[in-house]
Amino acid sequence: MRRVNYLIIVAFVGGPVVAGAWWFSSCQGRMQACYSSFRGAISGVDRLAQARQLSIHGGFTASPRMVAFQVPLGDGVDGIVLLDRVSEAQRLIATNNYTHWSPRLSMDGERLVFVRQMVRSEERELLSCEVITWHCSVLFRTKAALSSPVDVQNGDVIFSTTVQKANGSRGFDVFVVRKGQMPVRLTNYEAFTLSPISVGGNKIAFGAGGSRSLDSSPCADGKILECDMSVIYVLEFDPSTAKILNKPTTVAPRFTVAGYSTSPILSGDGKWVAFLNTNRKGNPWRYHMVVADLHGVVHDEVSVEGLGFSSGAFVDNSLLVNELFEDHYRILSVDLFSRRVTSMRLNHSPDYLKAIEPIVLAIDESPAMR
Repeated sequence: MRRVNYLIIVAFVGGPVVAGAWWFSSCQGRMQACYSSFRGAISGVDRLAQARQLSIHGGFTASPRMVAFQVPLGDGVDGIVLLDRVSEAQRLIATNNYTHWSPRLSMDGERLVFVRQMVRSEERELLSCEVITWHCSVLFRTKAALSSPVDVQNGDVIFSTTVQKANGSRGFDVFVVRKGQMPVRLTNYEAFTLSPISVGGNKIAFGAGGSRSLDSSPCADGKILECDMSVIYVLEFDPSTAKILNKPTTVAPRFTVAGYSTSPILSGDGKWVAFLNTNRKGNPWRYHMVVADLHGVVHDEVSVEGLGFSSGAFVDNSLLVNELFEDHYRILSVDLFSRRVTSMRLNHSPDYLKAIEPIVLAIDESPAMR
């Protein structure tokens, strides 16, 4: 890979990305109440603007044919918009009385997994849908927080959900589920946050924090905002059996670079990782996106401009990212070899989004695992 001379510097209004990730994990399925309670933390920003700033961390995904991401539709509910990367045709998943989050396309683009919840219901559903027919299966239902599903191509879907700790509180761990089977727990970290999850080659990566089993970068007392820190974790993974190999009891960040690094996404071959990084200067902090190998050697930087940005998505030799502006989203695609940059734009007003051609889901109502 050659270095791309585009520096990503994007403001996240209202605080660092880690705060947005924590909020998103803790507020799933009760968006309207959380938007309201979060208003005091973002001075001068209206509720819908807050929703956009926070939901951009809820899921961005790409395949050779399309991109998909979570969009606030007003009234505390979110939909999932899909854009064709060739024709730029737009379609929207927005089932009445449901909110939707954490979309992720399979690597071949044939399936979309995501989470949804009926308004005023406590139960969340993990769905897997065939993109050609939009026939969907409910893989799992739970009242626990649920996020970051990943289709690993052989019928297995990995996701993050909370479990009860010995002290009565709850923490996040990684699970795997197949249609018609009970979920299987893959980690025992009971983390305060655990998202996003990605799989590439024989690796699984995730951003996580708030667990005694997850070592963070050492910082001297009182210097936590000055030392270099990383919450990027990478483990050995067998996609054919959906098992984490040689699972350590305690795991350290895969690497640490200057500043604070979070939100890792692996390339399909597992050789590269794109992540968000900030030098923690200024207010609000300004993040850039970095592409590095698994030893932490930085190879590429890509620039975006706007209010906030998503985690990245690799498709072949390209890195894609969703970028938030005052009146639209811009999806950038950067070829990491040729340095060619292309983009698509989407108006994000609720009136515009609700007028997009809807996708009608055919839900298999057979009993799902709980």
